Amino acid sequence: MTIKQKYIFLIIILTGFIIGLNNKDLTHELPDSVGEPLELIIIKDVKQANKVFYKKLKENLIVDIGPAPQPESTLKLIEIDKQAFKGIFKRHKNLLIVSLADEFSVRKKNDLFAKNQTVFFVDFSPLNTPKEWKQEILRIVEDIRGTEMKRLARGFEKTYNKEAQKEIQKKHGFSMRLPKEFFLAYSDSATTWKRRELPKSSQGILIANLPLSTQPYSAKYILSKADSIIQSHIFGPTENTYMAIEKQAPILIDTVLIHNQQALKIQSLWRMENDFMGGVFNLYYFTTSNKKNPKIIYTYLYAPGEKKSVFLIQLEAIINTLSFNY
Repeated sequence: MTIKQKYIFLIIILTGFIIGLNNKDLTHELPDSVGEPLELIIIKDVKQANKVFYKKLKENLIVDIGPAPQPESTLKLIEIDKQAFKGIFKRHKNLLIVSLADEFSVRKKNDLFAKNQTVFFVDFSPLNTPKEWKQEILRIVEDIRGTEMKRLARGFEKTYNKEAQKEIQKKHGFSMRLPKEFFLAYSDSATTWKRRELPKSSQGILIANLPLSTQPYSAKYILSKADSIIQSHIFGPTENTYMAIEKQAPILIDTVLIHNQQALKIQSLWRMENDFMGGVFNLYYFTTSNKKNPKIIYTYLYAPGEKKSVFLIQLEAIINTLSFNY
């Protein structure tokens, strides 16, 4: 093969490669996904409708948000028939497509009809009992929660408050991306309180360095310590009003992993002493090593008369941007 023939051969290969890339880009150019966080559209085929299955499916998708002033499901479910599944519905962020099959199965595909989209395919069989697929359905709810937190966290990347991040990093030893609407409400050598006030909600994040001592603490001690901190720092709208943990409220305790850092997470209710305000809080306790102070991060929500799930997951998304310096 002559040098000229080699050049021609290389040009043909490169041209084919470029055309292939262009074709690939065209076939994968998808519209942006739409819809509110934690909304799930269920697409069912009425011709294959199994009333018992759909009833049990919805029951297992309705997972409570945890301790709150009123019971509330994590997901907002919207049901449509297969024939109506077109147009804007196909672009929704979270889809669950149900079909009749020989056996039960759950599959997941991302970015099928739109960018930043999650689609679950649930095949059901009349031969399967609800107990056989209950855990699989519950995992769908957890998957959607985790995905929504990541979506919200990505939204902070361009608009977060860089000055607040530097302040928190210097004082508390970790970085956290706070949306720019959060403003400083209180600060001292060991404590930082940031809050965001919107027309229908109030959200707050209080961070406190605890003294060095024997670790880990019990959940009871952590709650007591957090209670004393918020009573001393978070005051209400009128004189002699301050935030306190509601001692008689139910408590949900869990262990979570945030950027490879384990934390004890406690969810319960707060109230405003000498006032009628109240709401949900999440408390995170981080043990530390290398003679670093343990940390408490306390997030709270006040949204009277509003659904709490989206506001709460916004706060969780902020916590999940956390990254320790050590």
